[in-house]
Amino acid sequence: MPSNDSYRYILKNSMGVVTCIWHKNGLFMSMLDENNKWGSPFLLSDSATPDFSALLNSDDVISACYVDYSDRLMFITACEEKNKPIVLLESRISGSSPYNVNLIEADGFLHVFYIVSHNRRQLLTYQRIDGAIYSMPEVQGVIIRDAKNYAVCTDGSNIHLFFVTNVQNVNLLVHRKISDGKVSKPVTTPFPYPPAHRLQAVVSKNGPVYVLASCEEGQESTIIFKFDPILNKFVKNLEVYNATTGQGSDSLILVNNNPFVIRSLRTAFIISMVKPDLSGIADESKVDLTGRDIPLKCKFQSNHKEDYNFKCDVTPMLFGNGLRFPFNIKTLASIKPKEKEESPEAMQERIRELESRIEFLENAIREILRP
Repeated sequence: MPSNDSYRYILKNSMGVVTCIWHKNGLFMSMLDENNKWGSPFLLSDSATPDFSALLNSDDVISACYVDYSDRLMFITACEEKNKPIVLLESRISGSSPYNVNLIEADGFLHVFYIVSHNRRQLLTYQRIDGAIYSMPEVQGVIIRDAKNYAVCTDGSNIHLFFVTNVQNVNLLVHRKISDGKVSKPVTTPFPYPPAHRLQAVVSKNGPVYVLASCEEGQESTIIFKFDPILNKFVKNLEVYNATTGQGSDSLILVNNNPFVIRSLRTAFIISMVKPDLSGIADESKVDLTGRDIPLKCKFQSNHKEDYNFKCDVTPMLFGNGLRFPFNIKTLASIKPKEKEESPEAMQERIRELESRIEFLENAIREILRP
């Protein structure tokens, strides 16, 4: 079944202008003024359903993909002049409309991901967008039934996909990389958790990708995984929260490349700083909610220089009369985790793995250059 939370998208361009895109009987956009007050809403589409995704690209251009009431996948560019939306996918099969839409930028192109149900399977599907030109849909994997979603993130050139599948009654967390239009072979790790876990993923600047699997009801464990794109494998995982932590929803953020997991409770936030090597929790604090502000889960994207060291998949935001984080990013950035020194044995193993990787690449290059 389609599962989409209709997140609010908070987009901050390189000049510091903040825009919000949300759905309420249509797709709307509003800007935050100098006094931290929201301006009048601007209608982007009155045919959009709550299943949508928005993007602020590297040129500060805002785009959006959404499913309309005719079960079509649509693409628009938000600007002063209303342009006719582009139809990316129009399904003629009843019950196979796209859902769980995600729009990202990588390698100078826009890329849209979504799920299509076909023959009782959830197919993770992908299309590339270049202006008004777009590619045909390509299936990247089969997602296990009852799974809430999938996670997609990028380092600017490579796209990392994560989803849960089932092979011979064994649940697996799968990674696939898309680079220069080519898709890598899947890399997996055991996923002995219910498929109802929701995935989030963020790429750190020094390489590793952190993946969070959490349950909205808070009755299951919340686990963070670390994927090494150089070694091309999952290297570690850690349980961050369990059922005793309290019911709430979790968010994954990176501050100065340090992963944080934030649990939003009814009256407070628990902020857990995870050690980068996932050897444990480095620090944990609790922030009580004050006033009548209601925290909302948002997709925050920023091209502004002051947010250079902040990345997130989903993060809680406080709206009220304006917009603010419920936590202090500068305070989080000032915390320095004590990194565990790598043992000589682990260092030698990593060196051997890298040497094997280099040898594999060298052999592949020789095969390509062979006349």
